[in-house]
Amino acid sequence: MKANKTGVKIALLCALVFLGTGAPAFSRSGIPHVGELRDALDTFAGNMATALPFNAAMGLNWSDAYIGSFFPSLPPHFGFGISGGFTTVDVDILGDMLNVFSPGLSGMLFTFGGFPLSGWIAEGRLGGFFLPFDVGVKFGFRPVVSGSGSLEMDYLLVGGDVRYALLRGGAVLPAISVGVGFSHLSAGIGMGIGNTAFEFDSPTGTHTLRVNDPRLGVNWSTTTLDFKAQISKSLLVVTPYLGVGASHGRSRVSYGVNATLETSDISMDETREILKLYGINVDETGGFSSEVGVNGWSFRAFGGLSLNLLVLRLDFTLLYNARSGNFGATLGARIQI
Repeated sequence: MKANKTGVKIALLCALVFLGTGAPAFSRSGIPHVGELRDALDTFAGNMATALPFNAAMGLNWSDAYIGSFFPSLPPHFGFGISGGFTTVDVDILGDMLNVFSPGLSGMLFTFGGFPLSGWIAEGRLGGFFLPFDVGVKFGFRPVVSGSGSLEMDYLLVGGDVRYALLRGGAVLPAISVGVGFSHLSAGIGMGIGNTAFEFDSPTGTHTLRVNDPRLGVNWSTTTLDFKAQISKSLLVVTPYLGVGASHGRSRVSYGVNATLETSDISMDETREILKLYGINVDETGGFSSEVGVNGWSFRAFGGLSLNLLVLRLDFTLLYNARSGNFGATLGARIQI
C-alpha cells in the first residue's frame, strides 16, 4: 500500500523525536501502545499550541522604546535590519520512548532546557507624523527544505505594531512607550524515519501494528494580538531596555503520519475500526492524523541592551514566558537614524 503524499503534511512520531512532551509508558513487550502514544501527542499538541504566541513575539524588540518622529524631524527617524533567535518549548518527561527513536536526544534537550523554535526576521520601523508614535513591520520566511529521507522544515512569520511614546526620553528622562500589534506564524517540521511498530488491544487480544516507510512531521500556526510596554535609556554607546507583553493567540497544532500500515494477525479493516476507538483516524492509504486547537493568553518579559555605533545598532534581547517558564533570545543588527 502506497503512502498518500498529498495528504496531511504532519506527523506522529516526529513530535516525540523532536518536540515530545508526554511520558508514554511501554507495554510489557517493550513496544509502545497506540493509546498511550495518542495521549502523549494530545498533551504535546496542547502544550505546543500554548507556547506559540511566545514564539510569534520574536522580532521588533528594538532597544529604543521610541525611535522619534519621521516628520517633522531633521533628520527623519527610521530604521531597518535583521534579527534571529529562538524560543523554547517544554520537553518535560519523555521516558524511554524518545530514547528508542533517537538515543541521546532527550538528554541534550533537557540540558538545553527545551526544544528550540528558531526564526530569522527582516524588520523595519518608521517614526510617526506629528504625534509621538512609530510603526514597525516584520517578516520571516524559510522555504521548505526536503529530500528523500531528510528533515523537512518551513517557517513563515508576518506582523507589525504601533507604539505611542508616553515619554520621548532625553538627557535625564527615559523613553517609555505602549504598543499594540499582531503576528501570524505558521511552521512545520518533519522527516522520514525507520520502520517501527505499536501495540493495540481488541476483544480478541493484543496485536502489533507495523508502520513501514513512515513520513513524519508536525505543523503549527498561531495568530496573535499583542500588547506591550517598554522603557529604555540611552547611555553613551549603549541602550539598556526592559519590557512586558501580553499576547492573545488562536493556535492550531496538527500531527499525523503518512505510511504503509500492516498487521500480522488481523485485517486492515479491523485495525482501522479498533484504532478509531483510540481517537486515531486512519485513511484508506494507511495515514492517520489529528488536530488540537488552543485559544488563550501568553505573558512575557523581555529586555537587553544595544551597542550603538553611529547609525549601526547591535541588539541582544532575552525573553521570558511568565506562563510556562520557557525562555528565548534574539540577536539583531540594524541601521537606525
